[in-house]
Amino acid sequence: MLTQILLCICAVICLYLSYRYAVGRPAGFPPGPPRIPLFGSYLFMMMANAKYLHKGVLKFSKWYKSDIVGFHMGSFPVVAVHNVEGVREVLNRREFDGRAQVYVGKMRAPSNEMLGIFFREGPICKEQRRFILRFLRDYGFGRRFTELESVIQEQIADLLDLIRKGPRYPHEYELSKPGGYRIFIPNILSPFVGNTFFHILLNERRPRADHADLLHLVKMGMQFQRKADDYGKMLSIMPWIRHFFPKSSSYDALMESNVFIYKFFEKIVDYHLRTYDECSERNFIDLYIKQMKQEHAEGQTDCYNREQFIMSLADFSFPSFTATGAQMGFLIQYFLHYPEVLKRVQAEIDTVVGRGRLPTLEDRQHMHYTEATLREGMRIETIVPSDLPHKALVDTELMGYKIPKDTIVVPGLYAFHSDEKLWGDPENFRPERFLNEDGKLCLKKDITLPFGGGKRLCAGETFARNIMFLMISALCQNFNFVLGPGDKLPDMSKNYSGLTTTPFDFWVQLEERI
Repeated sequence: MLTQILLCICAVICLYLSYRYAVGRPAGFPPGPPRIPLFGSYLFMMMANAKYLHKGVLKFSKWYKSDIVGFHMGSFPVVAVHNVEGVREVLNRREFDGRAQVYVGKMRAPSNEMLGIFFREGPICKEQRRFILRFLRDYGFGRRFTELESVIQEQIADLLDLIRKGPRYPHEYELSKPGGYRIFIPNILSPFVGNTFFHILLNERRPRADHADLLHLVKMGMQFQRKADDYGKMLSIMPWIRHFFPKSSSYDALMESNVFIYKFFEKIVDYHLRTYDECSERNFIDLYIKQMKQEHAEGQTDCYNREQFIMSLADFSFPSFTATGAQMGFLIQYFLHYPEVLKRVQAEIDTVVGRGRLPTLEDRQHMHYTEATLREGMRIETIVPSDLPHKALVDTELMGYKIPKDTIVVPGLYAFHSDEKLWGDPENFRPERFLNEDGKLCLKKDITLPFGGGKRLCAGETFARNIMFLMISALCQNFNFVLGPGDKLPDMSKNYSGLTTTPFDFWVQLEERI
């Protein structure tokens, strides 16, 4: 009898402790779902929306009637903010400038260290970002630069030639069909964007015949984007799972991407290190090497070193060969679904530019509807729906709740961009929402944050906006996007959801405008 009583007491204590663990949270922490050992609240996110975790977390806000929710990813406490005020506060307050130290970030470098820019925090990250931005601007990054615009126009001319004449080199058969006018979206766009960025970086660009490596870089970059996750899949929650389930945990695919990307930029850096001449400055890479040698001569090796340089280059280049092409791929999908928008863009191009030359950045100030269309595309398909998650550097408060130090803080950009209270009909693709009564672009109406904000604002915003305007307007000027024989409208529900949201790969038919 005594044994039974003791067992009952132990069972009650275990149940009580389990209950406290499941529903317990720090004092003043935002409301949210319970947690279970190992998984935290991850399974509840999966139940809410297994494919798009950021939409699952947005459901938490509706369930708990709060624009800020708190939960756990494994052992990590997480807070997600889903209104414009909270999102802007997270992006602009220094207390939230940290980065979550998750395994997916560490596994990118051979040393399993948190290197580069994206996933790193602290003074080294700030110094690297400051140095790289300061000197890349001299080569046209982050500002309008006549020489760079000329390079972009050359890349667009090559793209138009590939579309019209079909593949000329072996790797191009993955991008275009023989005979022309049938192209593979979004991969056909990204090598030309990436090649433009490498002109900034290396002061050189590769001819089309040498784009095979660029195309493989694009595919590996997209693989990383699609296999990683905005909230950290099981691999970040329980890194040891890779030893038992290397494929289903995405470990194998992520490592394949990481190894290729690292070796791609390692080859560039090592070539410049071998051939460096302090009397002959070739490009930005030489500027970095000069600074690195100066730091090493003074005994400082933490900030400027070879592995950090490789990862920093990869991070700064990454959006050019993945996100920019993906964003344009989304827009082409919407042109197929909303042909009236495409016709209106084309009418504006015909009026402002005509057919005798390609659009320029000078034309942009007169092409209000085209610019509004680009902005609407970035609103309705937020490439980075949860930004890159931030981290609280100190104990602080947010929207009236207490946020303990080291809490992961997620600014819900997707939630902000799809908020009915702000946009009225956020599910509709409607560029007119950014125009005033006179049909002119009204910047006050564009409160979107597709590139994030604050100290962590995407450094490539100006570059991305410029090249997307030039490339999309050139495509619309020359072609109609139509359905080929046997084609169906792209199914937007098949979009990939990972570290970024990317369009489903598809072939699209083009026809020459008459």
